[in-house]
Amino acid sequence: MTLYASNGTQLTKSAAAAKVASVPVTDPIVRVTENLYVGKRHDGTRFPEGGRSLFATAGELIPQSRLDAQFVDATITSVTPATGLAAGNTLLTIKGTNFTPGSAPAVGGTAATSVTVVDEFTITCRSPAKTAGAYAVTVTTDANVATKANAFTYS
Repeated sequence: MTLYASNGTQLTKSAAAAKVASVPVTDPIVRVTENLYVGKRHDGTRFPEGGRSLFATAGELIPQSRLDAQFVDATITSVTPATGLAAGNTLLTIKGTNFTPGSAPAVGGTAATSVTVVDEFTITCRSPAKTAGAYAVTVTTDANVATKANAFTYS
């Protein structure tokens, strides 16, 4: 195969190379290794019962940003109960949005224990021991660290 310029002149390899400019890679292209699906939960049911649609097929090349966009920032809307003993071990229910498998809750920077990600809206866990006072509750996900300030108070 041979390349030609717009005026019809046949190009050498070095002449063709002079007609391109390098572009910094700010959004790398990644290859999908297996079919990936987006869950649909229009009726509040869990995937896969709620349906799914194909996001990317095995072998497809996609921008990393397209994959990253599927992991939306988590939020924390409530923590119950709001108080517990300084000794810890209070069963907490954290409500919010966009929790993912492996989400890691913490109270005042100390990891919670017995963590169960019930679904994308609920996490249950046990509070760590802390000194008396009000502490932020955080949940670390693939997308971000969600924080609710002064969400749990130790007595």
